[in-house]
Amino acid sequence: MKLTDLYEVTAKNMLKFRRIDSHQDHFFDLINELYNTAFPLHEQRSNQGRLSILGVDNYYLYALIDVDVFIGFIGAWKFEDFFYIEHIAISSSLRGQGYGKRVLDAFCTKHCKVVLEIDPVVDEISSKRLRFYQQCGFVTYEILHHHPSYHPDREPHELVILSYPEQLSELSYQAFKDCLIHQVMKPAYL
Repeated sequence: MKLTDLYEVTAKNMLKFRRIDSHQDHFFDLINELYNTAFPLHEQRSNQGRLSILGVDNYYLYALIDVDVFIGFIGAWKFEDFFYIEHIAISSSLRGQGYGKRVLDAFCTKHCKVVLEIDPVVDEISSKRLRFYQQCGFVTYEILHHHPSYHPDREPHELVILSYPEQLSELSYQAFKDCLIHQVMKPAYL
């Protein structure tokens, strides 16, 4: 087991990140169930795509565990200069208890440079989501950004780019976009 496969945030709070690399791991089913309810269809990979990326070396699917309770997951990609959090979700019954902040604090502390995307701010819920990430140290990159579609019958969708601990440069954004288009969204992984 590699250091990145399982790590504890602190002994005090027992929050653990367990890397999942097989669909036979019992946490994989819990992750899929949460994935299906936490994200709209146009932001989801197919079931086959979810299985395909498990074998990709730079893809990290983490089950988030507090003591022995599954609290959520992170699906992230490691690139040369940053980690890209493609999906992050906390179980609906545990939201509002500080888990999201604890998870992001731990992840960002360990991985230093992190990029993620959120829906554009159009209402109170999306505004609250942006404030949450800003309170966690993320900064908005002001550019019109469209995430490629996970499904051939759908158009790319607009998202807002956030980065930690500082705003992306134009060069860093181009590197992110290149990784997104040519690696994350590879047709074999959709």
